[in-house]
Amino acid sequence: MKAFTVAVYGLFGVLAVAAGLLAFVMPAVLLPPDGMSPLTVHLTRELSSAFVFIGLMLLWCIRHYPQRRPVHLALVVFTVLLAGAHWPDDFGDRGQLSSILVNSIPVALIAITAPFGRP
Repeated sequence: MKAFTVAVYGLFGVLAVAAGLLAFVMPAVLLPPDGMSPLTVHLTRELSSAFVFIGLMLLWCIRHYPQRRPVHLALVVFTVLLAGAHWPDDFGDRGQLSSILVNSIPVALIAITAPFGRP
C-alpha cells in the first residue's frame, strides 16, 4: 500500500505544481476569452497559488511518509471541498461522466490512502 500511496502523492503533487504554475503564469489557459477580466485573472492566480502549495504538500508527504498523517488529512478536506464545489453541477442537469470522474477520482484516491489508523 505504501508504494501505491507514494505514487498517488507523486502523480498528484507533480500535476498540481505544474498546473498551478502554468495557470499562474498564463491564466488565459483556464479562462474563456470573454471571461478575461482583471478580477478573473486575479482569482485564477490565487487559486493556482493554492494548487502549487497543495502539490508541494503532496510531495512533502513522500519525503516525510511516517509523519504525513495531519497533512494527509488536510489534503482529504481540501479534495472533498474542491470536488464539492463542482459536484452540484456534475450531478445536475449539466453533468457529464468525464467531469464526475475528474472531480471524484482524486477524492477517492486521497481518501483510500489516508492514514486513518493510529499515528
